[in-house]
Amino acid sequence: MNNETNRDAEAFERHFLDWILQTPANTSIEDEENLSRLPPSAEWGDTEDNSGVEYWEWDEPDPFENPVGAHSNAPAQPLIFGEIPTVQDRFQTLLKDRLRAEIESNPPLFPWETEVQSYDHDYPDDATPQWVPPLHLWTPQLQNLRWGRLPIPIAQGVFAQLLEPCQELVMSSLREGSKLVRAVDGLFPGQSQELNELAGLVLRGALRGDASQGVLDLEDFPNYEVATPDQQMVLSLMAAREIIDSLTLNCAVNQPAVSREWLTGLGSLTLEAQYLSNSDREQPIPSLRVECQFPGGGSLDLKGEDVEATAQRPNSGHLSVELFDPQPDETYSLEVRFQNFDARPLMFAIRPTMAD
Repeated sequence: MNNETNRDAEAFERHFLDWILQTPANTSIEDEENLSRLPPSAEWGDTEDNSGVEYWEWDEPDPFENPVGAHSNAPAQPLIFGEIPTVQDRFQTLLKDRLRAEIESNPPLFPWETEVQSYDHDYPDDATPQWVPPLHLWTPQLQNLRWGRLPIPIAQGVFAQLLEPCQELVMSSLREGSKLVRAVDGLFPGQSQELNELAGLVLRGALRGDASQGVLDLEDFPNYEVATPDQQMVLSLMAAREIIDSLTLNCAVNQPAVSREWLTGLGSLTLEAQYLSNSDREQPIPSLRVECQFPGGGSLDLKGEDVEATAQRPNSGHLSVELFDPQPDETYSLEVRFQNFDARPLMFAIRPTMAD
C-alpha cells in the first residue's frame, strides 16, 4: 500500500512539473487533437512498453488537466494558500515590479559617473571642431572693446546681454542716443531718465574729471562687478556704443573697403564691405560687395528689402557675397553663421552712401 502511494506521489510530481513547463498559449491545434486520441491509461507502475509513453489515470478530476488560460471561458480557480509554485510565481512578480521601480527611481551609474547624467546627443566618430558654448561664441570680442586707448572693464556676461539688443538696433533708424538707452534699458529697468542723462556724456566722449562735472574719468572706474549703479550704467552705455559701431559699416561710393575684425570662439573673423558704382564699365551697374575670412566653416547672408545673396563653405577660408544695384542710404543686413553651432548669427548693418 505504501509503495503504491509513493508511486502515486512521484507520478503526480512528474505530471505537475510537465504541466508547469508546458506553454499552453503556444500549444497547436494538432497537439490538442493528438492528446484527445490518447489510449486508455494503464495502471500506475505498468511497465508495458507503449512507445516509451506512460499514461496516467486519476481517481479524481485533475484541476491541472484544463488549466484556465487566456482563451478559456472557465472561471479562474481560487488561489489556495500554501501552493508553493503559485507563491513562487507571485513572489517573482512582486520582485520584478520592485526592482523595476527601484531602477526607475534610482538608475544605475556608469563606472565613471558620480551622479545621473543626461546624454542628449550622439556625437559622430569623425573629428569635429572644438565645441564652444553659444554664450561664448561671439563674446571674445570683449577683448577688443575699448574706449579710446582704454579697455572697457565690463564682464563677459554683461557683454553677452548687450550684444543681442545691439544687433537688433543696428538696423533701426533711431538716433544714436536712443539706441544706447534702449540697448542697456534691460539691465537697468525703470532708470530711463538717468540713462538718458548719462548717454549724453557718453556721446560727448569725455574721459577726464568727474561725472558730476559733466565729464568721465574711465581710468578710475572699477570693474563692473564692484562699480556703483551709476558707474555700471556708464560702462554699459560705453560698451553698447562700441558694439553698435563695430556692427555698423557705412560704405561711401567708390571709396576703399570698410573693414571690421570680430573675435569669436573659433578665432578672428574679418570682413570688408565696399560700394562701387562701376562707372568705368560699358554698362555701369552699382554693386555692394562683402568679403569675409572665416576661422571655421560658416556662411554669409546679405539681405535687402527684395534682394539676397548667400555663400557658405564647410571649412575655414574666404567667402564673398555681392548685391547689384543697391539703393543708396538703404541699410542691408549681413548675417554671419558658423557651421555646427546653434548660436544666434552675428548681424552687421551695411549702409551704402553716395557721400564721400
